Amino acid sequence: ARKEWAEAPVPLRGKVVRELGEAFREKKEALGKVIALEVGKIAAEGEGEVQEVIDVCDYAVGLSRSLNGLVIPSERPGHFMMERWNPLGKVGLITAFNFPSAVWGWNTSLSLVCGNVQIWKGAPTTPLTSIANTKILAKVLEANSFSPAVATLALGEP
Repeated sequence: ARKEWAEAPVPLRGKVVRELGEAFREKKEALGKVIALEVGKIAAEGEGEVQEVIDVCDYAVGLSRSLNGLVIPSERPGHFMMERWNPLGKVGLITAFNFPSAVWGWNTSLSLVCGNVQIWKGAPTTPLTSIANTKILAKVLEANSFSPAVATLALGEP
């Protein structure tokens, strides 16, 4: 999954992240309730956390159109240097219990746009939120003909 995802054009990765944000919009109320149940927040705060994911997805979509490199003049006549952004490869995410979706969303949306695959270790006290986020993303990836292995989840105690 890593090679296929890294080689996908950045605007296509941005499209996937845009669809991720749309999927979270559709599930905002239900996921907000799950977060409220697991973390002990009021429903409005749970929904607010889902809104954080939606907002950062919107930001990352804009980023997908501005990951530009540079053309740098060289001291050598007739030569120039080029800079371009390359994916890091595999990224690990570790999130705490108090913002299980928001912190995941901040890292996931930006990491995906940049072409990285990831493994997420969510808090052991928020497994339902972790599974829900991962399933939502997996459906979006599959709808765009990408493997859900682009973003995987590890659950359990440390």
